[in-house]
Amino acid sequence: MTGNNIIADTNIFIDLMKGNEAVAKKLESFDEVHLSPIVLVELYFGAYRAADPAKHLRKIAIAIQECKLQTIDAATADIFVAIKLALFAKGNPIPENDIWIAATAIQHQLPLYTNDKHFNEVESLVLV
Repeated sequence: MTGNNIIADTNIFIDLMKGNEAVAKKLESFDEVHLSPIVLVELYFGAYRAADPAKHLRKIAIAIQECKLQTIDAATADIFVAIKLALFAKGNPIPENDIWIAATAIQHQLPLYTNDKHFNEVESLVLV
């Protein structure tokens, strides 16, 4: 892991957009905040389902403006499969989008900043 960098989960961005000062302050404490494309998909999905999509899309643009968007590639897919197989073997599945987010964090050696406890099931994932 390099520096004081993290990858943030969808719930962190939702809290930020709702005006959660503690989350905003915590995000500001990191050198870099990274973003999984899956988080962006989840945020956009929520925005387009809202009564005022344009308002929510503006909030997303502001929330992610200084984030570094990571990539999903063959290496991410390989990590995804390893995580999913391990969870399956333990009988502790988690949502597939969250497996992609965890795989992205592991691939790029970034701790995941999240409020979701089920990420504790993913071995080798460092959580904030």
